[in-house]
Parts: sequence; C-alpha cells; structure tokens
Amino acid sequence: MDQRIALRAVTMAAAGLVAACGTTTATPPQGGPPSQTPPAATSSSGPAAQASRLPADPDGVGSTATARPEPATLDAATRFVRAWARPHLPAERWLADLQPLAVAGYADLLATVDPANVPARRVTGAGRVATAIDGRVDVDVPTDAGPLRVAVVREGTRWLVATIAPEPGEAGRG
Repeated sequence: MDQRIALRAVTMAAAGLVAACGTTTATPPQGGPPSQTPPAATSSSGPAAQASRLPADPDGVGSTATARPEPATLDAATRFVRAWARPHLPAERWLADLQPLAVAGYADLLATVDPANVPARRVTGAGRVATAIDGRVDVDVPTDAGPLRVAVVREGTRWLVATIAPEPGEAGRG
C-alpha cells in the first residue's frame, strides 16, 4: 500500500472514530454540510472573524472561540511526530511511546497501524501554528516525507494529539 494512501486511510479512520466518540463541540452552520466551516462569527474583523475563515474541521474536535496558541502546543505536536516517525520500531514500542501523547480515541486507532507503513523517518524543521481556536491548535510539522498537519487539543491541563494528516495541499500530491 502506498504510504500516502496509508496515512490518508488512518486519518479518515481517525476522523470517524473521533466523531463517533461524540467529541464534536462545533456545530455546522444552518443549512450547510457538517464540518465544512465553523459557525459564523458575530464580528467582521478581529479574532472572531479569523475563526470564521478557519479551514474545515475534518476530525470534528473544533471549537467556536478563538484563542492565542500556547507554546506547549508546538512542543506537543513536534514530540508526537518525532515519536510517530520511527517506522523501524516494533509496533508495541512505537504504540507505547505514542499513547501518552494522543487523545484516547486516536491512541486506540494507532493500535491498528503498522509503523512500517509510516512514511516519515524524522522531523526536518520547526513546527508552526496554522490555526488556533480555543482548545485546539493545528500545527504544521515538516518531515522528510512532507509536512503534516497535527491537530492538538486541550485535555485537562495537557495538550494531546487528536489527528495527523498531510498538510492541506499536500494530500493530493504524490
């Protein structure tokens, strides 16, 4: 199986799993398809307007309030991708290293992944915040197999990974 296809399959399965767990906090606009855009903002400028221009929420873990991202979100995303991008590890070790860094539903889904199918072997640069809303930050992390979009969500006092996917615009390449 092509490695990009495997990554897309894991991402799509994760989206379904997270949605099935009932963790969706955003509601779709009236009359629009679910998870296409967050609800309309009440202001035409500033942070609320920025939230209305955020990309689609494929994993259903979004929120409607805007926020300034905490530095811990970049660290959480990068630590996860570094642990994920080790296809040479035995599956048990790979999973044990990832589970504490992910939300429970995504950690369960990762148990079905063969790390040998992970296309990346290393992080190649610093992560950068793509979008930030209250309780969720999407971080783009560059790897030797292409950039990944990592959804990091607040769970209690910790930031955990909810999903990873090819960075938008990268998914159709290859």
